[in-house]
Amino acid sequence: MKRTLPKEEIKHLGNLSGISLTDEETKTYQKQLSETLDYMENINELPTANTPPTSNVSNLENVFFHDGGENKRGLTQNEALSNTKQKKDGKFLVKRIL
Repeated sequence: MKRTLPKEEIKHLGNLSGISLTDEETKTYQKQLSETLDYMENINELPTANTPPTSNVSNLENVFFHDGGENKRGLTQNEALSNTKQKKDGKFLVKRIL
């Protein structure tokens, strides 16, 4: 289904973005955004009726450590700091970057 976004909508998007658009730029963005939306409409044609909702495609889940229990997979603070050259007050000491 081909559709063309109205020029007013393109100018409104430019205004929301803080961008002043010339008539030529408006025409260019009108064409490009309309083509993009038309392309995205292809998704509606995919057979998704039997596809369950998902938040990611890898089926990985967050693994949380319960407070108070013994963490057998992690390192103690001393073990974590054992190979660092610079540490201070039980923390890694790194150069300031900002």
